[in-house]
Amino acid sequence: MSERRRGERYALDQPGMGTVRVIQDVEIAHFDASESVVIAARTIPLGERLLLEIPDERGGPSNTRLARAVNSRVILRGGGLRREVRLLITTRPGEADDAAERFAKLEIRRKPLGGAVIRRVPVRIVQVSSSGCLWESPSALDEGTVGFVDVRTSGQRHTEAVRILRTLHAPGPVWPYRMAVEFLTLGPTSPDSLRGVAALVAVGVPPPTIASPKTL
Repeated sequence: MSERRRGERYALDQPGMGTVRVIQDVEIAHFDASESVVIAARTIPLGERLLLEIPDERGGPSNTRLARAVNSRVILRGGGLRREVRLLITTRPGEADDAAERFAKLEIRRKPLGGAVIRRVPVRIVQVSSSGCLWESPSALDEGTVGFVDVRTSGQRHTEAVRILRTLHAPGPVWPYRMAVEFLTLGPTSPDSLRGVAALVAVGVPPPTIASPKTL
């Protein structure tokens, strides 16, 4: 992968397993109790499970439902290309019938109605530097996507705001996408952050789960 690096990158002895959370604004073109159609600027992979969040018209808490992307097509919208995605709504186990009924009766009174989809994508971090990292994932994330990554190492949780700089599709049965990622967090580096782990590696004092620095 060709990229411009701002820091020396090091390989991890054991890949760091984590999850990146991405909140994506969408336009809700259709909604009922069983399915929804949304217009998105970025890719929503088919088969992926996500949360669909619809604002309450009366200013109350947003309505949130588990959904799965089952169909997608490219359309022309507002002078640009967008993705029209059909989502099947999933009823959570033990969910109250009255809550499902209220959600089913939600009326879209204005067009367009803005909403959001929340994706949680598993990642495997294989390289890290003081300015970013390289990870692999079973799902694609578009270049320019912003989100939060959570990684657990040695019983600790490390969180960082990130942006996808490059995405490459590489052969692989489980982790076919490789992405160069930039850290976005401002302010002093915290030892609990992913940047803090990267800083320890950069000065040659790696935590237990990271091997001695090996420049790639």
